Amino acid sequence: MDAPDADLLALLDDSFGRLCAQPVGVFIDPAEALTALDLLADPERIAYWNARLGVPLRDRLMDRAAKSGVQLKDWLPAGAAARIVERAGRPKPLPTKMVDELVASERVRTELKATLTEALTSFVQKASAGGGAAAVGGGMLRGALSFGAKAAGKMLGGVGEEIQRQLMDRVGDFVDGAMANVQQRIADRLKSDETSKALGKRWGAAVAKALEGTEANGAKRLRRVAWAEVDAMAPAVVAHNAQRAALRATIAEELVAVAGDMEGETVGSLLEALGLLPMAHAQWRRLGARIMADSGWTRASDADV
Repeated sequence: MDAPDADLLALLDDSFGRLCAQPVGVFIDPAEALTALDLLADPERIAYWNARLGVPLRDRLMDRAAKSGVQLKDWLPAGAAARIVERAGRPKPLPTKMVDELVASERVRTELKATLTEALTSFVQKASAGGGAAAVGGGMLRGALSFGAKAAGKMLGGVGEEIQRQLMDRVGDFVDGAMANVQQRIADRLKSDETSKALGKRWGAAVAKALEGTEANGAKRLRRVAWAEVDAMAPAVVAHNAQRAALRATIAEELVAVAGDMEGETVGSLLEALGLLPMAHAQWRRLGARIMADSGWTRASDADV
C-alpha cells in the first residue's frame, strides 16, 4: 500500500482524538456485557476455540518447557526468591476452630479410642505373661504385674487369671475416661508454637525446592494432567457458571463499581496513564489507513466534490 496522504492522516487523527475524548464509562454496559458473556459461553463455541487455539498453544508451551533448563527462580528478580522462601518459612499456625472441630470429631475419637485400647490391652497381656524386656518407664510396672499374676496363680489357683480378666475389663473404662484429656492434649499440641514453627519450616523448604526446579520439571508434571478430560469438561463448566444468577449479578455489580471508579477518566487519559497513547495512536493510523485504502478511499479534491 502507498503511504497514506495528508488528508487521510488528518481524518484518522481527528477520529482518534474524538475517541480519546470519550469517557471510559460509555464503554461499560452491564447488560451488554452479560449478553456478550452468553454468546462467549456457548459450549460449542468454547470447544471450537479451545481446540483451535488453546490446545495448540498449551502443547507448544509444554514442548518448549520440556527442553528448558531454566529454573523457576529465574523468573524472579534478584532477591525476590529469597524473600518468598523467607515468607513461606514463617510460622504457620493452624486455625483454632478447624483444629478443635477435627480433634473433637467422631472419626478421630473412634480411631484414638481403638489405638489406646489396643495399646493398653497388649500391655496388660504382656505384663501379665511376664514376657519381653522392660521398656524405659514401664519395666517395674510390668514386672510387678507379672510377679503378682504368677504369685496369685500359685497361691490362689484360678484367681490369677481372674485378676488378669478384670484388668482387661478395666481397660475399656480407663480409655473412655481418658479420651477427653487425650483429645485436648492433641488439640493443644496442634495449636502450639512448636507445631506452627515446624509447619512453616516444612513449607519454606518445599517452596525453596520448587524454585530450584526447572521448567522441564514443571512440564513433566503438567503432562500427567488428564488434559483430554479437562478439555471435554471445560465448555460445560464455563456455560454452567455463566448462567448462575449469583455470578451474573456479581459481574453486573462489579462493572457498575468499575464505572464509578473510572468516573472522570477518558480513553485518552487512561491510555496516557498506561503509557500506551503514542502506540495506540500509531496503530490507529496504520490500521485505519489500510482499511480506508481497501475501501477505495479518495480525497475530496480527487472526487471533484
